[in-house]
Amino acid sequence: MFDEVNGLMRLRALVDESTLEHPIKEELLLCFLRARKYNVDRAFKSLKNYLKMVKNYPELFTNLSAFKLRFQLKEQLQVVYKSRDKQGRRIFIFRAGRWNPKECSLDDIFRCNLFCLQQLASNLDSQINGIVAIVDLENLGLHQARHFTPSYAKKIADLLIETFPISFQIIHIVNQNWIVHTLMSIIWPFLSVKIQKRLLYHGSCWASLHEYVDVADLPEDYGGFRERLDCSKLPDTKVSIEETCNLFNLDCRSE
Repeated sequence: MFDEVNGLMRLRALVDESTLEHPIKEELLLCFLRARKYNVDRAFKSLKNYLKMVKNYPELFTNLSAFKLRFQLKEQLQVVYKSRDKQGRRIFIFRAGRWNPKECSLDDIFRCNLFCLQQLASNLDSQINGIVAIVDLENLGLHQARHFTPSYAKKIADLLIETFPISFQIIHIVNQNWIVHTLMSIIWPFLSVKIQKRLLYHGSCWASLHEYVDVADLPEDYGGFRERLDCSKLPDTKVSIEETCNLFNLDCRSE
């Protein structure tokens, strides 16, 4: 069994010897360490990538709170689902097809996704086991797809690849149409081979999805036995929003 204390000491030593500008709390170091399966070098690389992304995209990482994002979250695009997949991993559902560009920007959607992922990454079992995602593209149209530029595709890829302190074990794509092929051709060059292999396309074939997530643990939306999705409130992740913001050293003020 890996010696977590020793790994933390080694990671702290790398941080202290580096030129990183931000003070890093031990809780956050542990988050990166667990997400990278206690590989100290990978954890340090991810931490540097994360801080670089925060620096490059301050508009995405500032004031991430339920209050600041209350109007965007009401659009119900993001769901931190209460059930788990067959491997016991938490499920994050992103219903991209529900996005109305007239109501909120693509950056707002990114911030909401980031907010939910930070909640998940603040949870011990998600740090260790990773998560799975269901990306629902039902009703995705050209009026939404035209906003998906190569620069935005790179932002998504940057978050997925060795940056955020959580491991995306599988990304299930459902209800996709012909537009998705165009969008994937934009983001594909930015994705690592590992992430490319973890993308699974199911269309509306729920039997295919049920091979990974039990039908008893899915909502009716995806051929399951549970009630239809309602993300008017986030399920309890056993971590308060204040703790999440403190962990990621974010501004939680709601002025």
